[in-house]
Amino acid sequence: MKILVKIYMLFMFSNVLAQEYYFINAENGLNVRSKSNSSSLKVAKIPFGVVVEKLFDTNKKITINDNGKPIEGSWIKIKYNNYIYLVSKEGKPFEKEGYVFDGYLKKVKNKNVINTSKINLTKFNALKEKIEEIIHSPQKNGNLDSIKKILKNRVTWVTKFENENYKREDAIKSIKTKNGQKLILNQHSNDYGFSEGWSGYYPTYDILVLEGGHSSDKCFSIKTGETELTIGNPKYIISSPKNTYRLNGYFGGQECISYFFQKKVNGAFIYLTEFNWNNDTCTFKEFHWVTETEFIYKIINYSKETVNGVEEYYEGKIKGISNN
Repeated sequence: MKILVKIYMLFMFSNVLAQEYYFINAENGLNVRSKSNSSSLKVAKIPFGVVVEKLFDTNKKITINDNGKPIEGSWIKIKYNNYIYLVSKEGKPFEKEGYVFDGYLKKVKNKNVINTSKINLTKFNALKEKIEEIIHSPQKNGNLDSIKKILKNRVTWVTKFENENYKREDAIKSIKTKNGQKLILNQHSNDYGFSEGWSGYYPTYDILVLEGGHSSDKCFSIKTGETELTIGNPKYIISSPKNTYRLNGYFGGQECISYFFQKKVNGAFIYLTEFNWNNDTCTFKEFHWVTETEFIYKIINYSKETVNGVEEYYEGKIKGISNN
């Protein structure tokens, strides 16, 4: 029996390692089909920035025309849900499978974006001394009534509740994005709200930050409808000297912050890749840009046999970007 359990655990572990996650990179959302062809039934439309799990490739190649630009890709099968936005007519939370064109998918973990290597404390301090730190203090509006007035034509708030005992003023019903999409939030999964001192609207970034479970960040781009997974919380932004790249992040609860890189393209920052995938996000302690594409950072390694952990130092560089 023990042998069977071990085999099962190894199988489950290998499956977890094999999981691939992508976010939707189509500004108007991406259609999900019942079969791997464009003439099959459209079963859902997933908004820009929502993360899905890739199940497998069908190896069916396809090229589509996007405003005169050919986009090459394949049909793949994915797992998706409606936990945040309603992607179909069903209001209750679900997980389903379907087929999408992968030309509009972007990897969450893209290790082709950066190179990192370990350095010693002497080199870390020498590089750090050359840095002219940029103080980041984003403007934040922390008053809910004021925010409702500012966003009155773009955000609709819930006014009718199934149970009046759970009536609240901070539940979002829908968001109208800059390109005219109306994204409806799933109220059955809406367990986040406005918390004084924590939540707020950042007008420069057009991002609304709410509080989720364990004081975690729940962020919405009022411009695109993206969530914290790809737009982060403005308070964690660390920009490169010329603001071409930036490190961003969001608080996931339990004292841990998840980090990722963004790049400025045509005046807007786009998601590049999750960062620090080799270490627990709670161990990440310090980050500095050295040049426009080079950076240094420090982590605390708790795997060593010490009470307080061991400081480790790294340097990194943004390199050629590939979606593969």
